[in-house]
Amino acid sequence: MDSRYFVLITCLQLFYKCENVFAENCSSCVLLRQCPEALETLQKLDHETIEWFKKSYCGNQLVDSKILPKICCSDFNVNIAARIESDKEPEEENIESHINFNLLPETCGNIDGNRIIGGEVANLYEFPWMALISYTKEVFGGKKNLQFQCSGSIIHPRYILTAAHCVKNKEIAGIRVGDYNVNTKEDCQGEEPFYFCEHYIQDVGVKEIIVHENYSTFPYAQNDIALLRVKKAINVSRKNIKPICLPIYDELRNKDIAGMRASVAGWGVTELNLVPETLRKVDIEIKNDSKCREYYDKSYTRSLDVMDKKFCAGDEGKDSCRGDSGSPLMIENKYKGKDRMIQFGIVSYGPQQCGSTTPGVYTDVRKYIKWILDNIRE
Repeated sequence: MDSRYFVLITCLQLFYKCENVFAENCSSCVLLRQCPEALETLQKLDHETIEWFKKSYCGNQLVDSKILPKICCSDFNVNIAARIESDKEPEEENIESHINFNLLPETCGNIDGNRIIGGEVANLYEFPWMALISYTKEVFGGKKNLQFQCSGSIIHPRYILTAAHCVKNKEIAGIRVGDYNVNTKEDCQGEEPFYFCEHYIQDVGVKEIIVHENYSTFPYAQNDIALLRVKKAINVSRKNIKPICLPIYDELRNKDIAGMRASVAGWGVTELNLVPETLRKVDIEIKNDSKCREYYDKSYTRSLDVMDKKFCAGDEGKDSCRGDSGSPLMIENKYKGKDRMIQFGIVSYGPQQCGSTTPGVYTDVRKYIKWILDNIRE
């Protein structure tokens, strides 16, 4: 057996340990090695294939003192490779002719001239597309409380872009936009004569949660992207509430961003394990694929494309952190001939120790433009 067989065995064992669930009503539940049709699919072991195996996982059997997984062999009597191929994302061609292309705002990603270059605390108007996601949490005594735990970005007056792991099976209370310091009613910054304050925020309910249909968490998060459609249009006429640009044009979707500097903003945990009140930012370097694989291509995942539709970024001592999940990774670039902030990534996952030598991983927004356009409407 080659390494792909043992990778799959490990994946199924860990899946059962976490989920404790088997496929039901199987008439041909056998060991994986006893099903030639299933073994044939191992020629192309990717995350979609593993999902098929997880659905057909029907039990365990003790063999030579080892517990080995069994699969429903009848599930593989059809051409599974063709079924997997049909589930794959279509190539993102002719994006600019997409029926929903013009729903994304032309005016976006405006750069504030008073932004703080290199600072850790963001300028009051530097990232007006930032959104906080609030959750209903049960606290001591069975009472319900609201907590902010993830972020997102405004891409349209009715849509917030975020990570799937922030919203999948979560009790979301709503979205807040326009906030800066979450503990004050009025946010002020600067010194006279350049002292300014902002008090306008919007809290809106969520009408629809749209999680990528192929989102999975094992062995690492895949397709970690989601949209939140809010119940009423966000007022984007305010200076502190604006949409961000997405890399919708060919030159941006095909851009090589490895080695570039990017910004990530959020209200996440700091290096001192404190949750800041004020929106913070960090400037980090985007790594190339080979560098990312040095950190995340472990022995048990080596037969998988662990960086599929993702990239990593970070510097030692600089990183996004836990509470930044769903936040945008942004690069300043030309957009329709003007300098704009463009969202290229979504904070997905990273090392246990924030700011370590291991970079964080980001969903590559360039790979999901068609999916976004397919799932938005007026």
